[in-house]
Amino acid sequence: MTKYFTEFKDYLWHQAGIHEVDPVVFSCLYLLSKVLVVVFIAWAIKNLRGKKPILLPLICAAIGYSLPYLYLIIAGKDIPLWIYLLISSVYIFSGWSISKKIRGAKMTM
Repeated sequence: MTKYFTEFKDYLWHQAGIHEVDPVVFSCLYLLSKVLVVVFIAWAIKNLRGKKPILLPLICAAIGYSLPYLYLIIAGKDIPLWIYLLISSVYIFSGWSISKKIRGAKMTM
């Protein structure tokens, strides 16, 4: 099992070198983005329940969610098309999921 983990890690570091993306920076941005999304969605739900505008917290959540992918798009070189398609499908699924959560929060008010 350790052999497979080492091979996978080596493959990822090799790909990161080819595409000029620092995996540590990407990982940190990825973890930070998850925290930001939770905080801003909570803020949006609080505003929703308080009958306040929710556009600003949702925009902040979208920007926070996008940080690692923006880094990949901006810093990466020769990124394959399937990565862009994967990022697009993640955005579509995330938008659907967040809208479902907000609608659910609106129903419980």
